[in-house]
Amino acid sequence: MRTLLQRFKIPGLSRGQLLFYLLPPLLALVAWMTVTLKTDISAFILAGDNAEEILLASEMQSGALSRRYLISVGSKQQGKVPNELSKALQQRLKGIDGVVDVWSAKQQRETVQTMLDLYSGYAGMLYSLDPEADLAKIFAPQGLQDRAEFLKKALLSPQGGLIKRVAIHDPLLLTLNGFQSQVAQARQASDEQSRYSNLILETDAAGLDVPEQSRIQQAIHDQFTELNQAWENQYQLDMTGVPIFAVATQNLIKGDINRVSMLSSVALLVLFFLIFRSFSALFQVFSLLLIVILSAILATDAVFGYVHGMTVAIGSTLVGICIDYPIHALVHAHTVAEQQRPTVIARIWPSMVLGGFTTLIGYFALGASGYPGFQQIAVYAGTGILLALLLTRFVLPSLVKTREHRSLNMPLVKGWALFCQRYRPALMALLLVGLVATIWGLQSLRWMEDMQQLTPELNYLKENDKRIRARMVSIEPGRFILVTGDDTEAALQKTEQVYQVLERLQGQGELSAYFGLYPWLLSANRQQYNRRVLNEYLTEQNLALWRDALKKQGLSMKALGHFDYPQKQPLTLQQVFDTPVKRLIDSRVIEDERQTIVMVWIAEHDYEAVKAAFAGMEGVQYFSYRDMLNGMLSDYTNKAKTLLMSGLALIVLILMARYKSLFKAMQTLLPAALAALFIFGAWALSGAIVSFLHLVGFLLAVAICVDYGIFYQENRGGDIALTYQAMAASMLTSVLAFGCLITADSAALRTLSGVVALGVFLGFLFCPLIIRHGRGGPKKRIG
Repeated sequence: MRTLLQRFKIPGLSRGQLLFYLLPPLLALVAWMTVTLKTDISAFILAGDNAEEILLASEMQSGALSRRYLISVGSKQQGKVPNELSKALQQRLKGIDGVVDVWSAKQQRETVQTMLDLYSGYAGMLYSLDPEADLAKIFAPQGLQDRAEFLKKALLSPQGGLIKRVAIHDPLLLTLNGFQSQVAQARQASDEQSRYSNLILETDAAGLDVPEQSRIQQAIHDQFTELNQAWENQYQLDMTGVPIFAVATQNLIKGDINRVSMLSSVALLVLFFLIFRSFSALFQVFSLLLIVILSAILATDAVFGYVHGMTVAIGSTLVGICIDYPIHALVHAHTVAEQQRPTVIARIWPSMVLGGFTTLIGYFALGASGYPGFQQIAVYAGTGILLALLLTRFVLPSLVKTREHRSLNMPLVKGWALFCQRYRPALMALLLVGLVATIWGLQSLRWMEDMQQLTPELNYLKENDKRIRARMVSIEPGRFILVTGDDTEAALQKTEQVYQVLERLQGQGELSAYFGLYPWLLSANRQQYNRRVLNEYLTEQNLALWRDALKKQGLSMKALGHFDYPQKQPLTLQQVFDTPVKRLIDSRVIEDERQTIVMVWIAEHDYEAVKAAFAGMEGVQYFSYRDMLNGMLSDYTNKAKTLLMSGLALIVLILMARYKSLFKAMQTLLPAALAALFIFGAWALSGAIVSFLHLVGFLLAVAICVDYGIFYQENRGGDIALTYQAMAASMLTSVLAFGCLITADSAALRTLSGVVALGVFLGFLFCPLIIRHGRGGPKKRIG
């Protein structure tokens, strides 16, 4: 490295300075080659507190359910979609690279028929959830007569050939027993549903593999557009599914990253140049900031193994915070001779350290909030602030070599400070009135209760998802009964107990339908029990009654007049998964080495009745993704409240340790605290809904704004007017950095923008009002 620096030595630059200016491109190259960027919003927001939630989160990211699209084709003229179009589209979609299979939502009935060959061999084991009641009805004299009549009609139906193959092994057609509900559900499709052709498409890539899913989505649209042209563009295609949300979220985050980063960078460059009117200072400070930001990205990647896009978007505001330290250094350095500049920067260094430490408290509190994304932001910001402080103290003095003597000229800033000094009693009275109104308004504060309100920018996708699912099956997405067992057999046995409760709820009108693993599979224990109960009815007397019923229907007693149900080992989940039935039920089973989870999806239901029915049932719980998210929202809000109070208390303790005075500590903190409090009061009075993100913004605003109180209180430069102007410059950069977030599409980023930008601005304005300095400022330094 030394040889390289000697070879490329630039006149006027020392080796250290040359290394400093070479660091940004070197760090950028390392970041580009090594850093993994993620945009999966669930990785930023979701964190399960128990094994079930963690497993479900994993399933949502890469499981079968996450890899499937629901595709709906409808006519623009409200007519039905021709079968020829549906079949042609299905074949085209199957040809897309990365697509595993495509099938019609109506093919569940066809799948039942094709699977009868497998299930007829297990008819004596899978025929019922309540064998005593079902068999008593079947083997009654009239029951056998009805069963023979049903057999005759089935043999004469269009599926007679298939029924004949089944009846040879299962003359009572017990195979069809469990599937009757499937057929009934297919027949109950409304006219609205029947107007659409609905397909299910499965990919081999995980649903959150956004680059691959983006390619597949484009290919789906291209294939449909080409096919639709042949039908004179009479039809339209809609899609939903986890991949749709994943791609839309990434596009939103990428757009925010590009827009916010570019806008804030350009705005800060322009603002900095307008303040200092020096290209050399601009180059020095922004080289320092590039080192800070790139190092923060690399440190975050080293800790977490990746950097989330939201971290970069929110972290772009770190520039507005970290630039405060070199701004204060340059403002004071440019007012003295060149040889005095290192001394001046060293003089204000203790204030910068204290301000940086209080800011770190705010960010580290975010990391302790339990919100996964803010854990990354805490590492990102912590690294950046520490590095910015160190570079400002130990590197920047060696860079400020110009002979320029320049002081800031901000008449509005000077005028405000003088105005506060002159009219302090009246302004303090107004401040007190505002404080009383704010505290009174806080009692009407409305807290957010639905986490989906955090992403209103995706409402159009949520509405589209609701419409498409209504055209298929009436299942409420994300609501189900979660059954957990130590292994598959244990989970299946518990699930059968769940079916009994659901049947009761259905009979009481508190549940319209449910979708479990039956009739596709029962536990081995239940299959063996069903076989034993059936054997009790397979008597010579019942066989004679059966043959008599066959004779009355004119059916062959030789082919059908027997009860030779085969003795087999119970059907297993793996055997079912080896057939096309897998695509119907694999999304309802999650297996790992520790446990098996079965999800019983439920349709329209009485929330309180269903939840109460399973309360206290071990290994069984009513589960809702929305409830889980809202529970997490409540947890985050409570933690944010606790951390906010803890953070404020810790800042007060640090200030007390510094000033040895509770009054001076509170006076230093008060501008920041009042600014954030007034913002909350304004929201309360306006009726706006407040979330934990507002609390996060509150804490950030206080952590950033308390720096201004520290600089104004300590005035280590000895000139309060100069100190306040330096504060104004740093305030403008912070307000600008956070203000740029208002252009984001993400509601979360816009929330942080409003809270922090306005809080920082108000806190700056309150400093000369609350912290008293004599006219001209004190001349002695603290410490």
